[in-house]
Amino acid sequence: MLMHWTWSPLGLLLVIPLPSLIGSLLIPSRDFRSMWGQPSLLSGDFALALLVLVLVIALLFAAAGPLYLGRTTIRMTQRQVTWLSHSVVIIATVTFAAYAVWLGLGVVRGLSPSVLIGALNGEFGVMSTIKNRFLAPVSGVTTWMHLGVLLGPLLVLRKRATGRSIAAPLLILFALAAFRAFFVSERLALVELGAATLVAFLMVRERPPWLLASLPRAIASFALAWGVLVVFFAALEYNRSWLNYYAEQDNDGLLAFAWNRLLGYYATAVNNGVLYGQASPPDFNFASLVPGVSEIPLVAGSSRFRQYELLLESTSNPEFNNISGLTVPLAALGVWGGAMFFGVLAILIVALARGVRRGSVLSFLTYSVIAVGILELSRIYYYSSSRFLVIALGLVVLWITYPRRGASPRSVASLPPNLADSTRLSRTSEGA
Repeated sequence: MLMHWTWSPLGLLLVIPLPSLIGSLLIPSRDFRSMWGQPSLLSGDFALALLVLVLVIALLFAAAGPLYLGRTTIRMTQRQVTWLSHSVVIIATVTFAAYAVWLGLGVVRGLSPSVLIGALNGEFGVMSTIKNRFLAPVSGVTTWMHLGVLLGPLLVLRKRATGRSIAAPLLILFALAAFRAFFVSERLALVELGAATLVAFLMVRERPPWLLASLPRAIASFALAWGVLVVFFAALEYNRSWLNYYAEQDNDGLLAFAWNRLLGYYATAVNNGVLYGQASPPDFNFASLVPGVSEIPLVAGSSRFRQYELLLESTSNPEFNNISGLTVPLAALGVWGGAMFFGVLAILIVALARGVRRGSVLSFLTYSVIAVGILELSRIYYYSSSRFLVIALGLVVLWITYPRRGASPRSVASLPPNLADSTRLSRTSEGA
């Protein structure tokens, strides 16, 4: 198992959150309004505090590097490997069953191949009908589809432990997430699954891939990642908004539109975060930072949030309504309280990364998932969402049920031949 700096907490912070924040702060006010219909609020002390906060977190991650950077070997008992296989089966069953019920209800409501073809052809209003009618969320069912984010890393780990192929379940999982991203405009479903699974794949390597092996290539790869995001965004927006409307309004082409739109999602989220902070004084509403609780009507309808919605409607552009994850703790707890909150969060992330470095299976699974929240930090506060609540519950169950290793393990299986170029993952039997 390898914790390389490019997918360490520092690398994740450098690839998207820091560049998107700096880019947002550098956009002139006049361009901000002309591109996204919002007045820029990124010139005050609150915006400066955000930049200082991210730089301090980056320095903390860099200073802690010796604690978590390096490679190690995971050693698992036969009982732990069995637990891993059973965990994959259970979580896969729940995830795919939720998808099956959701799609089955969609068919009952009128979803058909002709409707999907109409959406692919860009027929006006079809995408909205699919999202809001045929495939509308089903309370208590669709929530469990988010466990797929945890299933990805579990499959990667099982592949390394047993050598069993994961191509089929992983392909189905990504196909379903891509379906949600395209037809239900739930891009985050594909982003979170892709990010968690990619981080897991990278961590089980014995050496970094060629593209990340040196600093210049790593920097080029970070830039390439932004290019991939633009192409990804263009593909998803083509039928959803470009073909029906923006193609006639924008003469610069699809990729330029996608870049403007993608940058807008990050820049306006930071801008909205400042507006959210200005909506009312710090109210020390810790509920807004708890997974799932922040989306309960009583919390979501708090005085701060209601005031923010009014300000967004009257002085800004409600089309862009995300609130940067950097600003939520600062708005709730004040600048110093929010800074302390992020300090504690950073220490917990470093502890997980160190657990990965020491060969902890549970730290490996947890870090793969929380990496999504680091990557999305400048756009949303991922850890307070209901989708993360389900993942967190899954992680809690895994931590509780994980069998602890016996005192005197002995080797009972060698590394499968096809894993020779991957992480050395030993299987041992339990001791007394």
